[in-house]
Amino acid sequence: MYRKLIGLSAGLVLACTLFPFSQARSAMPPSYVANIIDTTGRQVGIARFFPVAGGGTQIDVHVSGLPPGNHGLHIHEFGSCNALRDTSGTATPFGAAGGHFDPEHTGHHLGPEGGGHAGDLPMLTVDVGGTGGLAYYAPHLYTSGPNSIVGRSIVIHANPDNYTDTPPNGGSAGRIACGEIGAAT
Repeated sequence: MYRKLIGLSAGLVLACTLFPFSQARSAMPPSYVANIIDTTGRQVGIARFFPVAGGGTQIDVHVSGLPPGNHGLHIHEFGSCNALRDTSGTATPFGAAGGHFDPEHTGHHLGPEGGGHAGDLPMLTVDVGGTGGLAYYAPHLYTSGPNSIVGRSIVIHANPDNYTDTPPNGGSAGRIACGEIGAAT
């Protein structure tokens, strides 16, 4: 029995060494998921959301087929990736997702650690092959209550985000991909 426990412990240490927290977490069934689509409706990625004991949410994003570079990444206020037409009839891709999720009504875009919109996430970096990923623990986002991400959307923007209010929303520009956050099936 003692040898079996030692073997089990060694196996757990090896597993933790080979698979960092975010990768091991991604292998577990997520509580919530968003299938990320581009403006043509093609699936380009997936975001998984795991509630963390003690509060917060682990967010794991994996994408492919996107333009290389850094892209602004945010939780938006509504769970719709539909286009939205303005009064002149011009469509904004994924405009029905609304603005950045800001349950505290800060009105400021200050980045994931800056105390602004709760929906501000770290930059998503996409390599020259079009593949990117992000593993982020968001202590200020939850899967229930007023800061819940459930029924909202995750949006990838065309440009990097400077995490300021100048230009508006950090200059991250147009929306190039979006996923509606819902329960994992």
